[in-house]
Amino acid sequence: MDRPPGSPRLAALAPLYGREHDLGQVLALLRAGVRLLTLRGPGGIGKTALALRLLHTLRQSTDLPFDHIQFIDLSAVREAEQVLGIIAASLPGDTFMGEPERQIQNFAAGRRTLLLLDNFEQLLPAASALGEVLAASDTLRLVVTSRAALRLHDEVEYPVGPLALAQSARLASSSAAVQLFVGRMQALEPSFTLHAGNTVQVTRLCEVLEGVPLALELAAVRTRSLSLSDLLARLEHPLDVLKADFRDRPERLRSLRAAVQWSYDLLDDLDRAVFECCAVFEGSFTPDALAAVWGSGEVLDRAESLLSQSFLRRQDTPETLWKMLQPLRELAVEKLDGHPQEAVWRERHALHFLEMVEEYQRPWETDGLDNFAAYLPHYPDIRAGLVWTVDQPQSELAYRFLGAAGILWGPFGLMVQEAPLAERVLTLPQPESRVTLLRALEVSASCLDYSGQLQASEARLGEVLALHRELGDVEGEARASLQLAAVVRDAGQWERAWAITQRLIRELRERVGDNPPTREQRLLQANVYLAACHDLLELEQHAEALESAQLAGQQFLEAGHQSGYRVCRSMAGHVLVRLRRLPEARTVLLACLHDAVDRGLQGATNDVLRWGLIFLAAELREWATLVQLTAFLNDPVGERAQGAPDRRMRLDFARAREELGEAAYQLAWTTGRQLQMPDVLELAEGLAQVPLLPAIHIHSDLTPREREVLALVSQGHPDRRVAKFLGISPATASKHVGNLLGKLGLRNRVELTRWAFEHSPPDGSAPTASQAPLRRLTGSAPPDD
Repeated sequence: MDRPPGSPRLAALAPLYGREHDLGQVLALLRAGVRLLTLRGPGGIGKTALALRLLHTLRQSTDLPFDHIQFIDLSAVREAEQVLGIIAASLPGDTFMGEPERQIQNFAAGRRTLLLLDNFEQLLPAASALGEVLAASDTLRLVVTSRAALRLHDEVEYPVGPLALAQSARLASSSAAVQLFVGRMQALEPSFTLHAGNTVQVTRLCEVLEGVPLALELAAVRTRSLSLSDLLARLEHPLDVLKADFRDRPERLRSLRAAVQWSYDLLDDLDRAVFECCAVFEGSFTPDALAAVWGSGEVLDRAESLLSQSFLRRQDTPETLWKMLQPLRELAVEKLDGHPQEAVWRERHALHFLEMVEEYQRPWETDGLDNFAAYLPHYPDIRAGLVWTVDQPQSELAYRFLGAAGILWGPFGLMVQEAPLAERVLTLPQPESRVTLLRALEVSASCLDYSGQLQASEARLGEVLALHRELGDVEGEARASLQLAAVVRDAGQWERAWAITQRLIRELRERVGDNPPTREQRLLQANVYLAACHDLLELEQHAEALESAQLAGQQFLEAGHQSGYRVCRSMAGHVLVRLRRLPEARTVLLACLHDAVDRGLQGATNDVLRWGLIFLAAELREWATLVQLTAFLNDPVGERAQGAPDRRMRLDFARAREELGEAAYQLAWTTGRQLQMPDVLELAEGLAQVPLLPAIHIHSDLTPREREVLALVSQGHPDRRVAKFLGISPATASKHVGNLLGKLGLRNRVELTRWAFEHSPPDGSAPTASQAPLRRLTGSAPPDD
């Protein structure tokens, strides 16, 4: 089979970064007999590259025989009436007589023909003529690349999406997007490689550009004049930054702006208006949200048009969500600016998402339903709505937004980040509703606490308490008092915190009496027990603290408050570490971590790491893991608080730095700052593989290293394994074993193991009298954890 003039040779093709699966899928469709296949996707996504690779793969294939395969570039054609004539004129061989349709049919009649028609989106009115030619010729097949579907009955669409992003910085080299960017960088600078110093920046750049091949290629070109960090800083507006003067590319592919403008120019006026309306959305959005902003459900038909033309993409989620790629959205935002409907659309957008988050607030407050993850895709728009109400300003709406949206900030790990936004709201005139004001002040107090502004948080809680008293809300006042206890505890005033907790225990006991508690009272009991757990930790009464956490969890469960129960379970894991009940602690904490990650709750994930797994790493002497997890949180020494866990964290962190040495510490810290969630899960799971060193009551003659060796020998490890665990030589391990036998007056390893078990303390501690007030409050025993 001869190569048609103008078709690129195989050696000239760019590497097929990440498109192997797409190529396999397209080949499978052709094997299945598909006659009209459209490779559909937005500009710059790589449709033409995939079609060219398909062309060359087919020419080398034996299981998909075609007598003639031809690639026909239609990018320069503007008139739909010319399409069939250009196709007919492109076919090789003798000139056929008659109309173009007849010429194509006659050519295909004598041979099995596959035509690859590239860049069809500006010629969609010719689609019906293609359908007629296909219907008249059984031996003809078409593969078409287009930004829009042809909308023919027998058409099979194959969406071409962005390249895969890196799941984590450590896996960056396996990402197709990263591979493409690195490949284009090496075309400019052959010595460029992916290394520890640039992996995070390259990975982030690929994320910002959403894996769009054209954007990645243009970004690589801009590194001629900009460093990676400077380029990243400018990518907030990629349309103004990403351009290159490729002489062998059509004008529409020489800049990102030209690529998206080309597509926009093909829209009719109504589709353009809907496209511009979609610009009010910061993230993915539902069809209902678009209908609410447009003001009518009739817009959904036009949305279907934008989907078929690759302006919108449907996300692979259970809920129907649509999204624009960022370059398209940036163009839409530019077009929206000054649009006569902009103010109306933005107000409707804010009201829609205010209603959404207020609808969520009610069941969360009453039932503890914690379907936070369902709101994660919508949070960019929830935040945008809140910012809009502040900017207008619309004071009443802003306070309502803050009180409702703030519920999401803790689970999403946004308390510190959004604290300035909360304070912006409070600079507005106060709302008429005292309840609305109260909820906003409660969110602000939490933000100030998380931000380490403890005095300001205490003052804000004073306002909250006064409002609860004004409204006669006894339970609300008690909850605010518990939050105050937490703030003063963080400030190092644990006696004051303990006094608040004890007062609330007495008051609650008096209110409940011998009657069954109401649900609201049961929830308050649970929160009081949880506060008592923190207070008992300050008193170093760890067994009692565990019982208090378990009692709190039981009360939350009986009240049907799953969110509160999960907090208690994580807290119990922390206390189990303090009790050195490490097997139980590992099981509980890893389960809590996976639950938080699966639910998409960054705040809960951070809490499990900060107050659980980092302490576990210290107990296991996994110093590098401790530093990496702390660096991931970017809160290295808990400087904002003076509570017992914070003080312990500082000590553990200082010891980790000393044990590792400065060079190893700096490496662990740098590595930790680059971690992404899959890496964190891998590190956490690694803690489950570390052999436990049981606590042993021994006389003071044994050195710390001898105690570690004794613990490992008692688990049956030979000297070689002991040496590997402790990072020493087998000979040194054997010497330590000999020293142990001599000091303890034992003859062999069997006696040494028996001695260790005889001197190991039982797990846990017996309940003490100080637990009695907790039992009297409920009359029930703690649940099994």
